[in-house]
Amino acid sequence: MIHTGGVNEEDLAAPLVPPATAAALYRKLPTATADIIDAVSIELPIFADALHGKLAGVAESAISTMLSGFLGTACGAGADRPHVDLAAVQRAAFDLGRYEAHIGRSIEALNAAFRVGARIAWRHWSTIAQAHDMNTADIVRFAELHFDYLDDLADACVSGHADELATAGQRRQRRRERLAEQLLLGAVIEEITETARLARWQPPDAMLAIVLPRADSHRVTPLLDDRTLRSNGDLRPGPQAASLTTLLTPVTTAAPRAALLGRLAGVHAAVGPEQPWLDVRYSAALATRAWQCCTSDSWPIDAEKLLGALVIHADPPTRERQRAAALAAFDHLRADTRARYEETLRAWLLHQGRREAVARDLHLHTQTVRYRMDRIREILGDELNDPERVLDLVIALA
Repeated sequence: MIHTGGVNEEDLAAPLVPPATAAALYRKLPTATADIIDAVSIELPIFADALHGKLAGVAESAISTMLSGFLGTACGAGADRPHVDLAAVQRAAFDLGRYEAHIGRSIEALNAAFRVGARIAWRHWSTIAQAHDMNTADIVRFAELHFDYLDDLADACVSGHADELATAGQRRQRRRERLAEQLLLGAVIEEITETARLARWQPPDAMLAIVLPRADSHRVTPLLDDRTLRSNGDLRPGPQAASLTTLLTPVTTAAPRAALLGRLAGVHAAVGPEQPWLDVRYSAALATRAWQCCTSDSWPIDAEKLLGALVIHADPPTRERQRAAALAAFDHLRADTRARYEETLRAWLLHQGRREAVARDLHLHTQTVRYRMDRIREILGDELNDPERVLDLVIALA
């Protein structure tokens, strides 16, 4: 039941909001509704089709009704105001939660939409309240009533979502998780397409994989296409696997890869390349490898920009064997001396022997670079004149 956040019956007998302010709030209702629709569409693209497509009128009516229910609670009855049955509003919120589960959207996405709507609505209500000189104490009570009301509606949505997941929605969600696992494990095409059909999941032309901490996935999902798949299985090798999850999200004309990377700005994740949807396993493999072997000052990690590093780290045992063989001439050195010489040789090879560039890179005096390279040449002999040995050294030191 919708409660009143500490406002008792005597308070409601005399409405919290004065008549003139109430009239202004009701006049603002269409604008607030439109602004909420625009803000949710922009901040949570997963809802864009629902808010602007064939169901746009239904969505607008539902948002307006929810806001009207709050205004009725705060402003009291009025001959010129539509009556809103609060129990019916709560039932509608329950049904909305069931519908979102039915079409496969997560409750995290719906809760995010409620938070955006609450913020935009309060921006309008508080502006009007201040313009009509409501005192501070009444504005505080007004705010409590507003957020308590929306919290109750959000709770009703959660209940509806859970109820639907307990039946048909849960089966469909499990099928989507199974579909993600089949794609990641490389099941036969016939099995994949049958699971997609049973899950009522429409395949896109292309997809990419996002690897990220499992605990962060609920924040990222609302930013992505509502066909995004998530595997709850532990399908990745390595000690970090249990803490990670893989999202498989469509790449479309409306949401190209560059746009997806922009939405994920600041998110600690690794993003694989775009692939035909049946080949998204390859994208997941590169994203996983990028997470495991690459570091970045800016997030997310873009696997497309790290292909050289991914090639080098594709086969760790063979890489270690190649590195040990290529740098065997340094085995007799102390560990600290060896580290300095390897660092200097790497910079020298990458800067093609330009001593001043090496010195700048390593923050050394050019004479120090010269001394170290003289010692390295003594150790390696003529190997720095052999293109094949130079290639080995570059790979080993990369």
